Amino acid sequence: MAYEIEEAKKLVVEAGKKLLETGLIARTWGNVSARISETQFVITPSGRAYETLTPDEVVVVNIEDCSHEGDIKPSSEKGVHAAAYRHHPTVDFVIHTHQKAATIVSITGMEIRNVYDEFRPVLGDKVPVADYAMSTTNALRKKVEMCMMMNPRSRAIMLMHHGTVCMGDTYEQAFELAETLEKCCEKVIKDNFLRHAWVKEYSEDAKRAYFLDKAGCGEMPETICDLGSSVKNGEIFTLTVGDVTVDVDMYTGLGINGIAPKCAKIHKAIYETENCTMIKHLTAPDVVAVSCTGEDMIPMIDDFAQIVGLDVKCCPWIDGDTDDCADEIGKAIQSRNAVLIQGNGALITGNNDGDMQALEIIMDKGCSAVIDVDIFNRSHYVPKAECFLMRTVYLAKYSKQIDK
Repeated sequence: MAYEIEEAKKLVVEAGKKLLETGLIARTWGNVSARISETQFVITPSGRAYETLTPDEVVVVNIEDCSHEGDIKPSSEKGVHAAAYRHHPTVDFVIHTHQKAATIVSITGMEIRNVYDEFRPVLGDKVPVADYAMSTTNALRKKVEMCMMMNPRSRAIMLMHHGTVCMGDTYEQAFELAETLEKCCEKVIKDNFLRHAWVKEYSEDAKRAYFLDKAGCGEMPETICDLGSSVKNGEIFTLTVGDVTVDVDMYTGLGINGIAPKCAKIHKAIYETENCTMIKHLTAPDVVAVSCTGEDMIPMIDDFAQIVGLDVKCCPWIDGDTDDCADEIGKAIQSRNAVLIQGNGALITGNNDGDMQALEIIMDKGCSAVIDVDIFNRSHYVPKAECFLMRTVYLAKYSKQIDK
């Protein structure tokens, strides 16, 4: 039964906050909607932060043609939600997530044909995957709708390279679908590793070791050089390495209130190349593992292409020769928001805390995808043309809108 409009708007706002809390989305990725009648639903607006979203900002959309009421622009994925309501008359709440495990499984293009018994009461017998199309496009809406039509009993669908659509009769059921799908996909990933590695017990460390051995890269490094994090203010950047913080002059590269560490040259080179005010060193285990390969990263996930770049270069870290090293890293990060440092994780750049949070999440998810999909032996990449378009649109519109 459809929700009353005021209740629907409040539930959509509540759902956005819950998605952030549960880690099923980050920043404004994903979207939420609720049916209010046979002909209309309400949906989250485009590019608004969920933390500060109010019911007045939630948009009323017509199911038939996706036209909307008011001046606030609805989510660009409104067509996917409209399709869900058209093809499932009892569905009253829909969430589109970019959750980690399900997104990684979607990259393989393989549907989950025999859902584990423990998850079947919620997910049904299988979870299909919709063919890839660029996010926000009519092509994506058509492919998701086709997947719905071909799998009428499936209430959870994976979108290749993108995320999920979970369609519940209620708010509670929609969340149960998303959370159960994530647990199911985590188990799919674990079982796939166990099959390929011929080991009896799963661990993240064992999976990374298998990945590196398969790539001929040896083992995870015993130690990682701290490349520091910094914030730029005018012609000075404040660099923190371990428990030491030093102000560094942009022109000279010398410490103002102490001795600048070696990695200050890298931060200086990046600030000279990129229009950014923040740099952070990422050392999450999966990021370090991928950096050990020495290979560049090509986007497997829509978000990665949008937020990080068309690719991510991998540069060596030469501890005793930082001038050349810094120059190479500065060039490698040009027009991107991340660079891998071989055996030392990655450096990311941004202009505010929101940028950095998004980049840290998507780099971790992207590196986990590299590892897991490689073990599946089904690596698929987002087409280059789509990567270019998504990155261009993100830089021109979305990244500015989110900071308003």
